Amino acid sequence: MINNKNFLRLAEILIVVSLFISGFILFAYERRQNNPDYQKSWTAFYFANPEELGEGVTIENHLGTETLFRICVVPDSNDLIEPTDLNCDLESVFSLREENLSAGASKNWRFPVPEKPGKYWVAAEYKDKDNVLKNKDLSFQIK
Repeated sequence: MINNKNFLRLAEILIVVSLFISGFILFAYERRQNNPDYQKSWTAFYFANPEELGEGVTIENHLGTETLFRICVVPDSNDLIEPTDLNCDLESVFSLREENLSAGASKNWRFPVPEKPGKYWVAAEYKDKDNVLKNKDLSFQIK
């Protein structure tokens, strides 16, 4: 027969063990959900330092697979009004680079800064997991 003292001791042990197990489960779940590559499909494309164009752009691959990125610099023109018109196959491309990035990798591309004044676009093209061509773009001005 279990007396009151032993029962309380057993209850305390069970509470501590259950708190420890539930804390571990919640920690593991939260860590998985905060992993930018766990069951997610996205990319990031940004200037490494917006104050200094010479530091280039950075692209991060969180698509879950190795992906070919095409990154180019395109001068703006009268024909190029909307960013949806941008692509790296235009004749006016100033600089082009193709880069394979593995899942979870990031790459900084230091492109040659144009000397001619005007507006320029930095465009990135890639195909998502459904093989659909996607574009991302940034613009900058040379004065």
